[in-house]
Amino acid sequence: MRLVRGLLRTALSLALLVSVGCGGGGGDGVPLVVIDQNILHGILDEDPAAEPFDRYPERLELIAASLAARQPDVIFLQEVLTQGETHGVTRSTLLDALGAEYRDVFGSITGEAGDQGLGQMTLTRLPIVSSENRLIGGPRAVHRVTVETEEGNIDLYNAHLDGTDPDDPQFGVDEIEKVLAFIEETRTGSGPVILAGDFNAEPGDPSIQALLAAGFLDLLVVAGDPTCAAAGDPGCTNSTIPLGDNAENRADARIDYVFVLPGDGPSLEIDSAALFNNQPADLGDGRLLWPSDHIGVATELRLRP
Repeated sequence: MRLVRGLLRTALSLALLVSVGCGGGGGDGVPLVVIDQNILHGILDEDPAAEPFDRYPERLELIAASLAARQPDVIFLQEVLTQGETHGVTRSTLLDALGAEYRDVFGSITGEAGDQGLGQMTLTRLPIVSSENRLIGGPRAVHRVTVETEEGNIDLYNAHLDGTDPDDPQFGVDEIEKVLAFIEETRTGSGPVILAGDFNAEPGDPSIQALLAAGFLDLLVVAGDPTCAAAGDPGCTNSTIPLGDNAENRADARIDYVFVLPGDGPSLEIDSAALFNNQPADLGDGRLLWPSDHIGVATELRLRP
């Protein structure tokens, strides 16, 4: 099975080199830095040792600082809670850290309009053309943000899905088919599509395989071998619990992704892709705190005409 998966990874990498290109850090083209990160955890206090609310205010400051240091062009966040005494500062904390050029689009997991609740948030410093939120399941939603670049528009889709049901493999495939239908209906042009988020499914699961079969490319795979056979491997993105005073990376599943669907418009090359926030922060006096129970994915892309 590992040999088969290795061959699949190689074939997929070659496919991206042909269809999208691997820039290797070329100087021309428009650079595009994209980061995906599930930030919350703990609505139900799954990590009691990190209470209250899994030390969310502290972790949010760490996440905001790490994003501000990279100044990405696009940020995909999941499990964003924007209301309540503890979480009502989420938007302002992020925007204050990132700077005045950034704008945010929020999409509730219920598919409803508005900027309050629990859902996904996409932040960008690129001009926003339009956006839309779509209910996929109960309660799961995907939202689109179309942005303008010097080489044309790009459609961005931010997802947090149920993923895989071990008792019903078709469940995840049905969910992905709804996502694909949403993209097909709302894609605003023929340029590349970026789909990112927490898919709650591992690379070999039927839902992810269905996404790859539809032409989407897993950027971590293209950039290297995101092995996640054991806890702490360089491809694992979930879960790092306990969050506090834990130096050990205990993530043992890969469920967070940045995918690209090549388009007929500008070409999109990959310069790099790697994990993001994959170490605990040193708070001083021997105290450590993981920014999230999820490890993020950071990609450096390049648009060419």
